[in-house]
Amino acid sequence: MIKITEENPAQADKNEEDKEDDSLPFPRARVVNIIRDEIGKTKQIRSEVKDAVNIWLGDLLKRLAKEMGNTQYASVGIADFQRATKPYDMIKDIVKDEERLMTSVEKLKLDSDHILREFERFFKTMKGTE
Repeated sequence: MIKITEENPAQADKNEEDKEDDSLPFPRARVVNIIRDEIGKTKQIRSEVKDAVNIWLGDLLKRLAKEMGNTQYASVGIADFQRATKPYDMIKDIVKDEERLMTSVEKLKLDSDHILREFERFFKTMKGTE
């Protein structure tokens, strides 16, 4: 007797993850697990997204490795790793700086508008038009 069961969609997704693609730089299941930890279990991740993230991570690793390989020493050390990853680590700081600068510019604009109104009021008073 053959037992026929309806496959659970979550199980089908898990089975899909188990199939490894040698053309991808990293094990697909590991990449998917990391994504899933951040977005939650309630959302589905499309296959093309899983592959695109995997390929993008592989390309990023190649760029980092190339930069680390520019060391003057015979071995790659943590300083080389830090030098290679520094631009990516600085992105968060740059975004914070942009927000801080935009806030400062808005404050300066409000201050200049206030000064302009005060000048206009002062000169109207001096001319006797008020």
